[in-house]
Amino acid sequence: MVLLTAEATGTDPHDALPAAVAVEFLHNVSLLHDDVVDQDSIRRGRPTALAAFGAGTSVVAGDALWAAAFDAVLHSGSPAVLQAVTELNTTVSALIHTAGREVLFDRTPAQEIPLSDYLAVCGAKGGALLGVSAVLSALLTEGDLNTAHLLRRAAHHAGTAWQAVNDLENIWGDETLVGKPCYQDLRAGKNTLPVILAAQHDPAVVPELTTLLGDPPHTRDALKAAARLLEDAGGRARAEAVSRQHLEMALTQLTATSLPAPVRADLEDLLNFTVTRTVRPRPSGPRSQTHGAGD
Repeated sequence: MVLLTAEATGTDPHDALPAAVAVEFLHNVSLLHDDVVDQDSIRRGRPTALAAFGAGTSVVAGDALWAAAFDAVLHSGSPAVLQAVTELNTTVSALIHTAGREVLFDRTPAQEIPLSDYLAVCGAKGGALLGVSAVLSALLTEGDLNTAHLLRRAAHHAGTAWQAVNDLENIWGDETLVGKPCYQDLRAGKNTLPVILAAQHDPAVVPELTTLLGDPPHTRDALKAAARLLEDAGGRARAEAVSRQHLEMALTQLTATSLPAPVRADLEDLLNFTVTRTVRPRPSGPRSQTHGAGD
């Protein structure tokens, strides 16, 4: 997103590299700290840093990358470095606030969580780094900030769509594709989007769900039954609809700009791949490479 924004605004992507480095560092900070908060032992099919090295090392490593992210921007030599650091700090604050809201949601009955509040967290968690990527790129390269802010809005919707998909994957996902055990969020007792939507659409499922997901350790049969109960109550289908809606809103944002066609196509591929993990067919040619995003 950093480099494509530079292309979209007609500036040199090389000048945006410090922003790309900063975003990549902060992305990994979020993963290191998230695994500590959630006590996750597997990510991308491998032991997390938490499992391999312990909580202390994971937190300190995340903090070190946090500092390195700001150093990358501070030493970029850009005239807009103060504004860029401010944007970066605002994004970090949003990520921290989001993590706190998630903890609060997990302590609140699913039927009492306002859907708009949860979707706002989805947009912030999934879209904050993707969105600030565009703005940092424009600031460091002196590109068009209007275009960058439009791309940030697209990133917000794509982030909401991706987080909805992530919530689905953490219950029903293919372990070999997702790199995590299935039923992960049910095992952890998290109130994610399918749970909230099912509980609010069909409150009668709540007592049975509470029984199935009582005190750990949870049996695989109980987790499988809970997943089936959520699906029968419409939680899965409604979460999929939320994801489709916000992905479409993200792609619609791109059509509202005068971006060069090849760059728009690459941005569409980026947002599509971020949400769906699938690569769309593209005509052969020098700009047919698909840019992907990690989880």
